[in-house]
Amino acid sequence: TNTTWQPLEIPAIAPQIDEKLPVSVLAPDACPKYVGRMIRNIKADTQTPVWLSERLRRSGIRSIHPVVDVTNYVMLELGQPLHAFDLKKIHQGIVIRYAHHQEPISLLDGSQLDLNETTLIIADEEKPLAIAGIMGGIDSSVTLNTTDIFIESAYFSPSIIARERQRYGLLSDSSYRFERGIDPRIQVAAIVRATDLILQFCGGQPSDIIEY
Repeated sequence: TNTTWQPLEIPAIAPQIDEKLPVSVLAPDACPKYVGRMIRNIKADTQTPVWLSERLRRSGIRSIHPVVDVTNYVMLELGQPLHAFDLKKIHQGIVIRYAHHQEPISLLDGSQLDLNETTLIIADEEKPLAIAGIMGGIDSSVTLNTTDIFIESAYFSPSIIARERQRYGLLSDSSYRFERGIDPRIQVAAIVRATDLILQFCGGQPSDIIEY
């Protein structure tokens, strides 16, 4: 398009709360890099700015919720898929592991699955929260009542994401990118960019970044 590339300016964001959610990576072969951050006390009654929701619409993504819209926007902007969880629905901490045999999960698309032992999941100490890199679970999703969130920005093995997406017949914008291989160096930049936008739209107090 003969357009000059403009590097994205991402401001540094100082943590405002001295709190970290425990993160344990039990499958480093499948998840060699994981970055997360909490943001507390976001405003639940805010709306996505028109400029951002319109850019999403023109890219084929519908506006859902300010936090979800930001994660989708940064995915388009930088190529790094992100996922936001309702922090109050996470029990004790985040565990990246392989699923147990027939472990159940209800997904955002309304489907219910019994997982295979080769399926990489994001879980807490009690239950699966998402199929890693493919789709989040409905039970930990961000809603209009959410006030505290945990955002993840990770690098997942392309071959594992592709295999498990095909196994369950699922397709998402994040899996499309993960299974083709994303930049393994931009996880922190993406989560900082998302934090900046969320604070602009929804307010809140961010924690420091957790990086594995």
